[in-house]
Amino acid sequence: MSGVSIRLYWWQGLGIAIASAIVLYTNSSVAQITPDGTLPSNSNVKLEDNTRIISGGTTRGANLFHSFSEFSVPTGSQALFNNALDIENILTRITGSSVSNIDGSILTLGKANLFLMNPNGIIFGKNASLNIGGSFVATTANAIGFGNLGFFSASNPEAPSPLLTVNPNALLFNQIAAAPIQNSSTAPAGSTPGGRDAFGLRVRDGRSLLLVGGNVNMDGGRLNAFSGRVELGGLRSAGTVGLNGDGNNSRLSFPNNVERSNVFLSNGAQVNVVADNGGSIAVNARNLEMTGESSLRAAIGEGLGTVGSQVGDIEVHATGAINLNNSDIFNQVRPGANGQAGDISISTSSLRLEGGAQVSAGTFGAGKGGSLRIDAQDVQIIGRTPDSRFPSGLFAGADGNSTGDAGDITLRTNTLLVRDGAQVGNGTYGLGKGGSLRVDAQDVQIIGRSADDRFPSGLFASADGNSTGNAGDITLRTNTLLVRDGAQVNTATFGAGKGGSLTVDAQDVQIIGTSADGRFSSGLNVSTQRNSIGDAGDITLRTNTLLMRDGAQVLTVTNGAGKGGSLTVDAQDVQIIGRSADGRAASGLFASAGRNSTGDAGDFTVRTNTLLVRDGAGVGVESLGTGTAGNMTLNARSIRLNNGLLIATTRSPKVDPNREQATININSNDLIISRNSNIRTDARGANVIGGNININADVLAGFQNSDITANSTDFRGGNVRINTKGIFGIQFRDIASPNTSDITATGATRELSGNVQITTPDIDPTNGLIELPTNLVDVSQQISTACTPGSRQFQSSFVSTGRGGLPMSPTEPLQDTSTLSAWVRLRPKPATRAKTTISPQPTAVSNSTKVAAATTIVEATGWVVESNGNIELVAQAPNVTSESSRQTPASCPASR
Repeated sequence: MSGVSIRLYWWQGLGIAIASAIVLYTNSSVAQITPDGTLPSNSNVKLEDNTRIISGGTTRGANLFHSFSEFSVPTGSQALFNNALDIENILTRITGSSVSNIDGSILTLGKANLFLMNPNGIIFGKNASLNIGGSFVATTANAIGFGNLGFFSASNPEAPSPLLTVNPNALLFNQIAAAPIQNSSTAPAGSTPGGRDAFGLRVRDGRSLLLVGGNVNMDGGRLNAFSGRVELGGLRSAGTVGLNGDGNNSRLSFPNNVERSNVFLSNGAQVNVVADNGGSIAVNARNLEMTGESSLRAAIGEGLGTVGSQVGDIEVHATGAINLNNSDIFNQVRPGANGQAGDISISTSSLRLEGGAQVSAGTFGAGKGGSLRIDAQDVQIIGRTPDSRFPSGLFAGADGNSTGDAGDITLRTNTLLVRDGAQVGNGTYGLGKGGSLRVDAQDVQIIGRSADDRFPSGLFASADGNSTGNAGDITLRTNTLLVRDGAQVNTATFGAGKGGSLTVDAQDVQIIGTSADGRFSSGLNVSTQRNSIGDAGDITLRTNTLLMRDGAQVLTVTNGAGKGGSLTVDAQDVQIIGRSADGRAASGLFASAGRNSTGDAGDFTVRTNTLLVRDGAGVGVESLGTGTAGNMTLNARSIRLNNGLLIATTRSPKVDPNREQATININSNDLIISRNSNIRTDARGANVIGGNININADVLAGFQNSDITANSTDFRGGNVRINTKGIFGIQFRDIASPNTSDITATGATRELSGNVQITTPDIDPTNGLIELPTNLVDVSQQISTACTPGSRQFQSSFVSTGRGGLPMSPTEPLQDTSTLSAWVRLRPKPATRAKTTISPQPTAVSNSTKVAAATTIVEATGWVVESNGNIELVAQAPNVTSESSRQTPASCPASR
């Protein structure tokens, strides 16, 4: 009897007809698949041309157990499990010491799930393929557990218990380091649900494909479980991996206290669950590395899905690092598809995206996009693809021709670095609403642009051209925020929808510099773009310290028909310093309506302790279009302008007579302007009234040609109202002088000049003064006779009263602070005493010594403070005791 060679695939239909098409050879030996004889009913292997027919085995309920000393499938050959159709699980163990090399096909009958367990390792070659009815689990675990009923072990190959009739629920790893699983399969695997060619290992649609080992390495290999589930992961040391599910769909649960193994995808490796519904991916690893255009893909495929279709989630959990280089993780609703995308969640110690790597949850179709959540200690997003076309980044969006809303991005990390043209973005290009972008971090750094300087690094939320949905908001909560070298944080609308708002809560914010060519400022921006009709969002910046320098900007602007957003800054200290290196960009805070815009500009409010604007930097509100300019309000304890500018510019007539525009309101304890600084409202155009300037300051000082002006070039000037307790160095003039500090409010003509009103408190210069008598004091009557100068006791002495002046009466003691402060510093006073003084304690001397002192001049070697508080030079320094402050009555030394 001659055999029939077969090559079967699941899409050709297996059924009972397979059994009749196979003629089994008895007593055939096959070196690649060898039963080990450890089962009550042993496995049998028969050869039919290039097909190894596996039969026999031990049955426990709906479970079929096979045991082999080795199991490999060479290139061009097949291994067919000839199981009964009522079998639900085929559990296969390899008890020898050889790795399983699979470069042919593995087939099963019916809908059975296949478990392939080899603790020595499993390698799927380029030609490996699967044609099984159920799910597939390849593992290098030592045993498969069945709860409390027992386990099926490869390292201790005992017969399976009669109780093992339920679905397996655990994979047990007992070895110190589990062997790896490798997959390089790119074999033809039929067609995808969307009609494209599929390649690699594949299970039936809706089923699971699990690779659970030590390290899992996919070098160019592919895994396919359309509408089903793919899981990759393993353990680095002994532990148990939970196996959950209903038999058709399985999922893993990993212990938290056991170190995990690594997962690698390289050279275009791909995990694909794209279909019309369902489809999920999970990776549990110590480290995950994806390179060379490798990808994890979940989606509703093009033209597929219904209103109720729902994609599953992609979950990636790594206890170590996740590194993606020019590789992708996608969960989407594809163009022409209908349904809702799933979410992407990533948890890791470190996440690094570079070379154009992307993680994206979005919708191109009628359904809602998924959300993206990142939890990490450190996140680095760097650069773009080598051709600079695509950025490295995190994205969630509703793209062109979509009707669904975009999902949200939530990023929680200690440190976030976005640089060299990389981006984090959320936007809508269609009818749906854009999602929000939220960052909670300790430190955020957004740096630079792409190598060709065309694309900024940044965080973005937008409603783009032809969209009608609103853009989402950006919220940053961080200790420190650094934006520099042309990088940006930006929300915008290009269409009919409203732009999102930008909120920053931080301890320290630094926005520094421009792009390398000076064309693009670093900044925080919200905007409406040309031809848009939606309003811009607002900027709210709350921080302890804000530093902007070298051309950096914070800007709300409308360039279309919509209204510009408001700008609010709450800070302890604000410093705005300098211009760009080429002088073209001013560092500054601005609320603006651009040229050719028709929308109104927003208002601008600063609340701070200290505000410093210097070296060409500026703060302003303006309208260069037909809409009205906003108003600026500065509330501060201290404001310093050092070659700085506060400006309110308008080119449009005031439409609402009850609403001021381009007005500057300043409330500060002190306002000091110097070195060509300016506070001005600048109005130009027919019927354009100059804005007003309202200043309330305890002290107002202007020096070095610094001006306050409310002028209108072509119509009526604005009003200047100043309420101050003191004004120095600056004064009102009809016309400003180029060499003085001036206050002006000029119009096109003298009759159209505005008003300048300066209010100071009424002061009577004679109030509180005492009229002095005309007769001078007779100093001869002010000499005390209690101690006669020239007497013996005052010889060889010197007394200084210090710089504090004489007391009202010579009998009154001088205060120690006045006496000593001018010429000697005492030791620090004790913390427990309110005041420290030096009290004289002269050493007692004999009469003979006193006589000698009266007749002999002795050089002074020290000094004492005597009871009157005077300092006396003495020949011998006494012992000095520091004690609480006290004053003794004045007296003279007794005569001998």
